[in-house]
Amino acid sequence: MKNIVIEETNKVLSANGGLLFFYSLFDRLDLAQKLDSFLPDLRRTRGISQVDKIKSLLFSFASGSDCLDDLNEIRNESLYSELCSGGISARAMGDFLRSFRFNSIDKFRDFLVEQSLQMRMAIHPDELNFILNMDSTPHEQDAKKMEGLAWNYKNMWCLDSQNAYDQFGFSYDFDLRAGNTFSAEGSEVMVRKVFKKVPKHLKRYFRGDSAYGRKTLYDELINANVKFTIVLRENLAKRVRQLLSNKNSMEWIKTELKFFDSDECETASGLYPIKDLAGGLKHLRVVFIRAQKKDIQLSLLDDLCENGYAYYSIITNLEEVEMDNEKVIEFYRGRANAENFIREQKNGFDFHHFPCQKLDANRAYGLIGTLAYNMTRFLSFFISKNGCFSKKVRNKLIKIPCQVVHHARKLIIRFNKKTKEVLEEILKIMTHKLSKFRLHSD
Repeated sequence: MKNIVIEETNKVLSANGGLLFFYSLFDRLDLAQKLDSFLPDLRRTRGISQVDKIKSLLFSFASGSDCLDDLNEIRNESLYSELCSGGISARAMGDFLRSFRFNSIDKFRDFLVEQSLQMRMAIHPDELNFILNMDSTPHEQDAKKMEGLAWNYKNMWCLDSQNAYDQFGFSYDFDLRAGNTFSAEGSEVMVRKVFKKVPKHLKRYFRGDSAYGRKTLYDELINANVKFTIVLRENLAKRVRQLLSNKNSMEWIKTELKFFDSDECETASGLYPIKDLAGGLKHLRVVFIRAQKKDIQLSLLDDLCENGYAYYSIITNLEEVEMDNEKVIEFYRGRANAENFIREQKNGFDFHHFPCQKLDANRAYGLIGTLAYNMTRFLSFFISKNGCFSKKVRNKLIKIPCQVVHHARKLIIRFNKKTKEVLEEILKIMTHKLSKFRLHSD
């Protein structure tokens, strides 16, 4: 066993030296000025500014805090306190969140789209495909009186949120609502908010599950010049298959794609007529994949085509010359990654729970947390070309020991030599990427 001796030091130390990355990113994105334009007015002249309150919560998320009470502890951390003007108590943060009203929340959502695009374009400037994946998720709560709590269709006592991510994991919107809200409610507004900000030179795509299979959303996407793939609910898909079969307009072809763990699958497609579609369209294409059911006994009255197979049906405005049936199915399957990003926000930023009784306060908390998630996601691409989860970002880039020194009216942060070299190189690359994008976008 090693002989360990504990000694004291008068030096001011910090375990979160990597907060310097967040501080620099906050500055390079010009978040202070942008946030100040729509945050609630300061009620009292004393105390830290509204922007510093946002910064306190952002940096708290970055360091791994997962509730408001953690603010009381982390404000005693030396570097965090220096970068956040002393930090803020949990009670004061609760008051700040409760000061948000609809107008500030709506502007925050617009701001989130812009910031997500700026970070995405800085990291992936040459990617010309913009793929938006939308999904909703429940947030189960133990509280009894929290505004918006309701039983959902899974019999969960919860709030619900609608989320929109691109293929790189950046979140473009977070809409917290009552727990019994239908998944696709408000999807048209969210689609409009996001795609009106997307640069016109990017090819636009959308992927959604069966909850988003409704004409109002089809119209919104078509008007925004977006190519979409959305799963059809099975009751509707069955009617579409019957309609196309009666017209003898479907041909089933064997495919190497797997479905329901079967190697014996077939694909087909047909045109489904829909009245009064946007853009003067008369129909949408529906792509099917099916696999024969195993260990099933059919009666003489059963329809072999319907009852003997398991189906998956995708409605799209992609023409066959753009994507054949197999490519449409493979493209849609990429939507599943959105569930990983939702899981990351829930686990990495504790979006399982929300701290306030008022729904608007929790919406504000969720939007600030989503901004912190995006900033962490941005930093993750300096660790891996495909990005990584927040736990790895914190371990490699945030939880870095340092010494905090005041000298000649300057804040000096001291690292060991090798760590300093790595930090400076990342900061140099980050500054270059963000400044390059700003020049391009101007």
